[in-house]
Amino acid sequence: MAASTSTKTQIVSAMSKRRWQWLAFLGLFLGYWGSVFCRTATEAVMPAMMQDKTIQFDKRTAGTMLACGNGAFILGKILCGVASESFGGTRVLTVSLLLVAFFAIAYARVFTASMLIGSYMLLKLFTAIWPAITKLLSAWFDKQDYGKVLGGMSIGFQAGSVIATVLIGSMLSRGLHWRTVVTIPAVAMVMIVCLKQFILYESPSKLGLAPATRETESPAKKPQDHPMDKLSVRQALVYMMETPVFWVVAVASMALSGVFELQIFMPLYFKEALHLTPGQAAQAAALAPAGAIVSLVIGGGLYDRLRRQEKCIMISTFLLITVVCIGTLWQHKNMDVKLAVVVAFFLGFSVTTPFFLPITIFYMSFGGKRHTPTVTGILDCLGSLAAVVMDNLMGSFPWKDLFAVQLGCAVAGLVSLALLLSSRHST
Repeated sequence: MAASTSTKTQIVSAMSKRRWQWLAFLGLFLGYWGSVFCRTATEAVMPAMMQDKTIQFDKRTAGTMLACGNGAFILGKILCGVASESFGGTRVLTVSLLLVAFFAIAYARVFTASMLIGSYMLLKLFTAIWPAITKLLSAWFDKQDYGKVLGGMSIGFQAGSVIATVLIGSMLSRGLHWRTVVTIPAVAMVMIVCLKQFILYESPSKLGLAPATRETESPAKKPQDHPMDKLSVRQALVYMMETPVFWVVAVASMALSGVFELQIFMPLYFKEALHLTPGQAAQAAALAPAGAIVSLVIGGGLYDRLRRQEKCIMISTFLLITVVCIGTLWQHKNMDVKLAVVVAFFLGFSVTTPFFLPITIFYMSFGGKRHTPTVTGILDCLGSLAAVVMDNLMGSFPWKDLFAVQLGCAVAGLVSLALLLSSRHST
């Protein structure tokens, strides 16, 4: 009788945990989506800002602003990683999202280039919430669910981009001022934060539920302690520096961050190189994040089910398509708009799954229960540093030369991820 009662209690607990897991996922998804919506809004209105006579804003200023923003993003990831380990992921997330909304409104209210750049930098500083998100995801979800969960979170990232670019293109085409357009996502963000407070907790233990497992349970094998869980931050840093696979992933993160930055440039590319209006450019560029969503639905659904060799083949195939897409942009100076839209879609489709899934799953597996925010912060910082370099090149290079650099980054990403996924550290 007692055994029957215990079994029933375990079933009820499992059902309750599953419900709270998906509530936690919803809270994280909405928060991440909202931060991306705010950030993308400030970037997608840049073609309209260039036509605003009340401010001095040109391509060079745009490149400077993006580079400075990514510099702030680097600092934000370091601060977010440290703060998440010290104060908890939920507190850091709440404060960060509220400040993102505040600085988006500030961005829409200033008139000088220096104030625009300053507001954008502070907004980017507080959108660097990925270390807090990975900490909360690793606390709530079992390792065998990482592919599906990270795929879903990454869809939030891309959905924010798609909705922002489509809505902003539509609103600009209807005559709304870019300042009004930037304010709308900030208001939505405040509403998201209010909802998140009721559905997201730091970990299952806060609700009296069983913690997530980091390895697949096996009756014949006792779970082993993670090698980094007992290390101090300083010891963990030494361990990272001495592990070759850490540097392989660092190269992959930097190379693919440089390639992924191309999605931000697409509205400017469509306007400058293909001579579309700001509204048309924003809507055409939305095909890149739309392709990314399709990629994540497919990749996120398949990734956890594949063996190591199959993962390597899938990710390599994605990145070969990326190489072809960038090579097409590089070779065609006066590209047909329809072809450019197709290339934008397949570029977003091909680079997104390799950029999000194997690298982020490595963060969560390699960092262990204790140091996941630190690993995420460091490797994401290196990726953001590559994005800063790419933004500076965008402001000063012709499009053909920029695409040549992007092509080299795509090849480097292909080689490094192939090495990761064919090794014993395969994620």
